[in-house]
Amino acid sequence: MFPVSLESALVSFDWDASGALHYTVGDPNYGLKLEVYKLSQDTPILVYETASAWVGSLLTCIGDYIYFNDGGDYLRGDFNYYFYNASNPETVVPLLIAPYGASLWGVTGRGTDELFASGSTATWGPASLFYSPLDSSGMLESTPPVVFGEIGDSPGPMAFDPSGNLYYVPGYAYSGTATIYRWNVQEVDAALTGGSGMGLQPAGHDWATLPAPYDGATGMIADPYGNIYVTATSWGAPSQLLAFREDNAMVTPAAEYVGRLETLRYRDNAIYMSCANGIFRMPLLTVEFSLEDTDVLATVGETAVFAINATGGIGNRSYHWYRMDDQNTRVLVGTDLSHYSMTAQSEDSGTVYFCLVKDDVYSIESPHFSLTVQDPVPLAAPVILLSGAIILAVAGSIVLIKRRSPAEDIA
Repeated sequence: MFPVSLESALVSFDWDASGALHYTVGDPNYGLKLEVYKLSQDTPILVYETASAWVGSLLTCIGDYIYFNDGGDYLRGDFNYYFYNASNPETVVPLLIAPYGASLWGVTGRGTDELFASGSTATWGPASLFYSPLDSSGMLESTPPVVFGEIGDSPGPMAFDPSGNLYYVPGYAYSGTATIYRWNVQEVDAALTGGSGMGLQPAGHDWATLPAPYDGATGMIADPYGNIYVTATSWGAPSQLLAFREDNAMVTPAAEYVGRLETLRYRDNAIYMSCANGIFRMPLLTVEFSLEDTDVLATVGETAVFAINATGGIGNRSYHWYRMDDQNTRVLVGTDLSHYSMTAQSEDSGTVYFCLVKDDVYSIESPHFSLTVQDPVPLAAPVILLSGAIILAVAGSIVLIKRRSPAEDIA
């Protein structure tokens, strides 16, 4: 799928609105090389190339445009940023060319017309957070982007959850302990409008800590449920994909890779992550009913069966079957199996059953099953019909005998 060979290493990727994949590759031996491709009908199209800069850290789609950076060169420590129209990639436009008063490590979009970035205001300086609206051509409305947060450590990835809360983790924490920070949507908007004084600050906003030995991250995303995923890195240790629960920030190691994991993306209920050799896909928990229909018909005294099919997910999977009572309250009726069976009774007719499937990250409620219970077919009916037939036959014989009687008298 990718033109990755001994001469190329995949770094970052994203999909545009049409579903086409865009990605960057560099030199696996840390030489100067940056190539950007668009995958069109399984054919890679070269969009941009240079042999005078290292590959950049992040490629991102925002609205109709693809944004990517280089990684500087032997003399230039600041990163240049470029963009192009995703559907018409023939022209690559410079976005920020050093020196521009900042060096952006990587950008993230909010909606289709807002650019957020982490980077530094000085070469190799501590991390800051940047922001600019985008105009209809994809260009920044603020050049350079305005600073709305001072975080420290080395710049790293950020992500917005579905509620608009902002998460950030450093690319490298000099203390050896990397913290995930969280600001709610009101705090972010106040920082953008200047209503929070100094902008976003890390103090008081610790949300979670990367487990040892990980001291930084290369990728971060949120799923539609608000759970946070991080590709954690540390020199000398395998990279890990870590999943943090939205409700309590509990961490679960979801995957481990002996090499370096890079960019993270969410798409079609799956987590995608890049390494030098390609892209891994991890399906998240999916629950479907495995019967022909969610309307279940059973006869009094017979066994009614409800069944679901769960695939994907992270960590251990558990099943919890519930019945809805007359007050629409959940009543636990079974656990540990992907199906539930019960002996149907007349009073069960119209009852709703469903399964709550859990893994180590989140829970999914199955489709609801509606049970209809019918009475058994009476067994006495065929016997009655048979008795009636016998009676008719006997009656016929009596009539025939009576019709023969006058003839016998004449004789």
